[in-house]
Order: sequence, then structure tokens, then C-alpha cells
Amino acid sequence: MRTYTVEELNVLLKKLLNLPHETEWLEFKESYAEPERLGRYISGLSNSACRLGVDYGFLVFGVNDKTHEITGTSFDPEITYHSTPIRMWLKQKLTPEIGFEFYTLFVQGKKVVILQIEAAYRQPVAFEQKEWTRFGSSLTELSKISFHAESIRERLGSDWSKKTVLEATLASLSPEALTFARQQFSEKHKDDSFADEIQNWDDWTFLHRARLAIDGNITNAGLLLLGNPESSHYLNPYPARITWNLIDQEGISLEYHHFEPPFLLAVDKLYAKIRNLTIRTMPDGTLFPIEIMQYDPWVFREALHNCIVHQDYRLCRSTVITEYPDRIIFANAGSFLPETIENALFNNQRPRFYRNEQLAKAMVELKTFRTQQKRFMPMPEYDLSNQEVLMTLWGKILDPRYTRLLIRETMLPLNEIILLDKLQKNKRIQKSEAEHLRKRKLIEGRFPNVFPASEIALKGDKIEEYLETKGLDDHFYMQKILEFLCLKGSASRKEIDHFIYRQLPQHLDEEQKQNKIKNLLSVTMSRRFGWIKNIGGRGNSCWVLTPEGCKMCRKNNPNCKKKQKKCDNL
Repeated sequence: MRTYTVEELNVLLKKLLNLPHETEWLEFKESYAEPERLGRYISGLSNSACRLGVDYGFLVFGVNDKTHEITGTSFDPEITYHSTPIRMWLKQKLTPEIGFEFYTLFVQGKKVVILQIEAAYRQPVAFEQKEWTRFGSSLTELSKISFHAESIRERLGSDWSKKTVLEATLASLSPEALTFARQQFSEKHKDDSFADEIQNWDDWTFLHRARLAIDGNITNAGLLLLGNPESSHYLNPYPARITWNLIDQEGISLEYHHFEPPFLLAVDKLYAKIRNLTIRTMPDGTLFPIEIMQYDPWVFREALHNCIVHQDYRLCRSTVITEYPDRIIFANAGSFLPETIENALFNNQRPRFYRNEQLAKAMVELKTFRTQQKRFMPMPEYDLSNQEVLMTLWGKILDPRYTRLLIRETMLPLNEIILLDKLQKNKRIQKSEAEHLRKRKLIEGRFPNVFPASEIALKGDKIEEYLETKGLDDHFYMQKILEFLCLKGSASRKEIDHFIYRQLPQHLDEEQKQNKIKNLLSVTMSRRFGWIKNIGGRGNSCWVLTPEGCKMCRKNNPNCKKKQKKCDNL
């Protein structure tokens, strides 16, 4: 968003007032609209501005919509709504994130507030999950105006990487990158009918055939992939930079480096920075280990290619590659166009448009999930929650059982592998997904705490490890608690936690362990069976046996030293 001086605001207001009437990107209001309606206006004006090809939409408070007379307004853009500043509340309700700003000025002693709204440029803007548009002077759901929706999506499909740079020449390109690009292009098209002609093409012919130039002008894609570092200024204000950070186990930055165009060469230079160690794992039934590199060069390059291709350069942010001892995180700005990983992998769903289609066509499309499967390594992990794409590439074995399973079961479908991968990362899966894996005899346990089935673990001669992970039956834990209270007479929750913690399944996290003990004590043993009761106050628990609990303890523990009479007097 640009900023305005007072003089510029007055010029802007005069320009808006001089328009003959409101437009679908301009609304005048005398009074303040309630927050929900204001959010719908932002969505509608942003989408209409996109459709009509203007950079901004405007909502002006303090102006009569018929006469354009300045009447003044009492609207204060610093108000709060539900104890939240109105700006922040609106930002939380709008998706994707869109720029907007309030400007206040006084004309002839009357207050005017101008709300400037950025035109949609990644996808239609929604308020509370609904997309709006201006149809004439009315605010209408975008889904109800089909030709508006189609027009917006066509405009959103405009390709930034396809735009040409008139000032750029062949001297703006790196000779080394140009030579490398020719080699790669020849290799890719070695079986095509024109393969023998490629070596005779001049540079301009090659650039046009490689989709890096249009009508005698080099494109943004051409400058990103082949441009000299000194030519990056042609892309201003959009930064062309990849930043690599090396972080140690304590989270301290040890080293960093910035890579500029030509990105075609930067990929290998960045890969050379990576600490790529060898991992050894022992398959079932063999004494010979399998050696696996932490990061497959092909997978690494594919991940970095995707960052370069799908980066939203208009957000003016760098691509960032962060290397930790056990993983690499690739971060590029912009929403994930297929919206979910499942859409991209299983639903054959292609995005409505490619952010940088020209750039995408100039680079080879590769796949990472199957390669990771063949290397018996964890699947790539995606975080799409903050209008950027974070992809984590793991460089260690997280769960040996998972790795041995991939070594042994080479024909597992990708959807099952991804579900098992979630389990090894202690992520919950849907109940229906767990039922599917159970039918395939890949897991056991009580949902949601499922784990690899015993036959998988036992094949690896890891019976002790399996039992530690599996845990024991709830009746075992309850009997142990009964014996504990029998011998001690009473115990606090903290004492019971300390006693039982080490016997709980290893796959449970701290919160899950706390919940399990809480359910055993308060729900099952106290309310359901009546074996124990809490005689302490809230926050100062003191658990003791009831007569029923004492009988159950004796029943399952014939060697109990407590006398029958003493137990009956409880």
C-alpha cells in the first residue's frame, strides 16, 4: 500500500468527487457501516477493482452518494470491535490477506475518512468465507454473478513472469547460465523432431523457444533464470533473492548466504552448501545396513525449483531455505494454489491459474513423494496456514518401524504411506482412515492412539520396543493404582502421576498422558466403578480406596497384606 501526504489525500478526494457517479470500485457513505457490512464492502470493492483493472477500490465516509457533497462523518477508524481494533478484526476475517488502509482528513472543518482497498491479485477476496462483488450499486455474493466471477478469475490468471522488460538485452544475461540452459533444453528435447536444429539457433531464437523471451523482449522469467546479478534492478521493486540459513541444534544461526540470479545456476550452488550426511538403517532379516543420503539431490532441486516457480514475487519477499541438523525448510511467499496437498496429490486438481505460468513452463516438473518413498524416508511436510508455503524435507529417520515397513512393503499405495507417515510424526488421522489401515493390518490400538501392528514390529525382532510403544491394557494400570493406594493409604495426583508415568505408552505425548491418567482416576475408577474417591479439595487432590475398590484390589491380588476387617471398615 502506498502512503499519502495531506496534499495528495486532498487531490485524491477531489478526483473521486469529480467522478459523475459511484462505480463498482467506489462507494460513498455518510455514516459508518457495522463491522460485518464493512468487511463485505472490502471484499466486494477489492474484487470489483480487480475485475475492472484498477489498482484500488475506495470507500469514502462523510460524502453524500447522490450529490457528492461533503457532509462529514463520525466514523473513527481507531474503534474496537469485540475488544479488538477494527483493522485487526477485519484482517482476521478476510482471506487471503489483502492490503487496506484508513486515511482521515478534514475539509472545510468536516471529517472525511477514505478507506483504500487493494485490488484482489491472488484469488478473489472473501469475508468470513464468502466472496463479494459490486453489481451496479449493490453488494452481492460473487457466486451469484457468474460473469463477474469468470472475469475476475481470468484477470487473476495474468502471468507476472510473462511480462517483458524492454530495457533488458542479451548483455543482461549470464553467458554461463545461457550455455547451461541450452544444454538442459537440448537434453530435454533430444527425441523431438527439431533436436538437430537446436545447436544452430542463435540466442534470441533459443530464448523464444525456451519461453524466456516474447516478441524480441526478455521476460521476467528470463531475467530470474538467466539474468546477471547486476540486471536484477530490472525486476524492482520485486526482490530476486534466495536466502540460505544454517541453524544449529540450539537455534543459533551459524552461517547464511544470499543467492541472486541467475537462479538456474543458483540451485546447484545452494545445494553445495547443504550438509548432506549418510544415514544407515538395518532392514529385517539381514546383517547388512542400507545407506541413505539425508537429502536426495533430485528431491532437493525439485523443492527449490517449486519455490522459484511458485513464489509470489509481488509480495516483495525473498525465498528462504533454512537448514537444521535434521531437516531443511523451504519457504516461499504466496498461497498454495491447489489449496491443499490432497488436491495436488489425489484429486487431480490443478489450480485455476499458475502464478508464474511462463516460468513454470521453462522449468522441468518433478515429483518428490514417490522419490522419498523409494528412499524409505519421511514424506515432505507442508504448512499452508499463513499465506506462504513451508515445505519441510526431513533428513533423518523418525521411526525405524516406518522405514522397515517401506523397505519390506514396496507396493504400498501413496495414500497409505502418507497416513503411516502422519502416525510416525505423532499426528492424528481420521477414524475412517484408521479403520482402513486396520483392515490392511498395518496398525492396531484404540483410536486415536493407534500404532504399527504387532506383526510389523515383531518381524523386526523388536518385541521389547513394540511392547513399550503399545503400552498395556487399562485394567493393568487400574490394578496398579489400586495396589498403590492400598499400600500408601492415600495419594495425591502428583504421586500417582510419578508412579504410573513410566509405564504408559511411549507414543503418547505429555498432554495425552495427563488426560489418560485423569480419565482413569476421575471417570473410570471413580464415577464408573466407584473403586476410589477424592477426599481432598480442588487443586489439592487426595485419592483413597472405597470398600468396592478394596475388594477389587484383593480379588486381583491374593497376596495383599491388608487385613479383611480393616479393608471392610473403609
